[in-house]
Amino acid sequence: MWAFRRPLGRRVSFVAVTQDSERQLAWEARHRSRAGIVALIGAVGLLAYVVLEQIVIRDLPTTSGLETLSRVGHAGGVSSLPSLKIPYFEYLHDKQGLLLIRAIAGFIGFLGLAWATGFLAVATRARVPNFRRYMMYMPLVGGVVVGVGVLFAQFATAGLVNDFLAGRRTVQAATLKPDALSQFAGALTLLGSLVLAAGLVFVSLNAMRAGLLTRLYGYMGIVVGAGVILVFLPLPIVQVFWLASLGVLLLGRWPSGDPPAWRTGEAVPWPVTPRASRAGVGQPAPAPSAPQVRRKRKKRH
Repeated sequence: MWAFRRPLGRRVSFVAVTQDSERQLAWEARHRSRAGIVALIGAVGLLAYVVLEQIVIRDLPTTSGLETLSRVGHAGGVSSLPSLKIPYFEYLHDKQGLLLIRAIAGFIGFLGLAWATGFLAVATRARVPNFRRYMMYMPLVGGVVVGVGVLFAQFATAGLVNDFLAGRRTVQAATLKPDALSQFAGALTLLGSLVLAAGLVFVSLNAMRAGLLTRLYGYMGIVVGAGVILVFLPLPIVQVFWLASLGVLLLGRWPSGDPPAWRTGEAVPWPVTPRASRAGVGQPAPAPSAPQVRRKRKKRH
């Protein structure tokens, strides 16, 4: 994804954006197709992440409220009784393979989202001078952190389930407190989601201003990013569609062709037709009004 240049020594310097349009277009030509392929792979990963989650939730065992109430007032308390969540933990244990595949798919999906959005951010910064450098790294860092958090969360859940089933399986044992790995995974996912959301908003807004994205597609990216901040990871299908569409654009397969900014290497904002001009199409221009003759008043003597 990224271009590297090796100076005379062994130190490798990061080269992301060039001021020269020809060099920028050459850099994009070398990496654009790769970023498009990664975006499509990421979209497939996110789709599998969402679908597998729904498959697991669909048959998840539940506990009857009446059976729970029947235990109230048991002599000696209920903490030593067998937990009613045993079928729930057994179900998660049986689905560990599927849940691991889901976590890996989510890791690949968020990695693809980070890569493709990072490439779009580099192209945007080359065309929008006031697009800050730190904004360019936000979707890259946020997407990677969320992907790692999703993977670690599954490892933590599997560990808690195995520990419960290997123990006494009582009500007290079922009241599991998050271990260090669970807390770390939760912190990674939350922090990464906030950074990723802000990065999606900044990149989509500035890419739309540069003309790299159409207005509809740019606003869709802003909505996806803002939604991650307001409600944790909402609208997953919209995220999948947005990432898949970005992959199609980066591969040069956009139905209406590439926006001009991709060909010129400079900002070419998406054209907006004012309402007044749309209303005046096909209507004759108004005839110039006759000049008004100013009459002089006679002075009274």
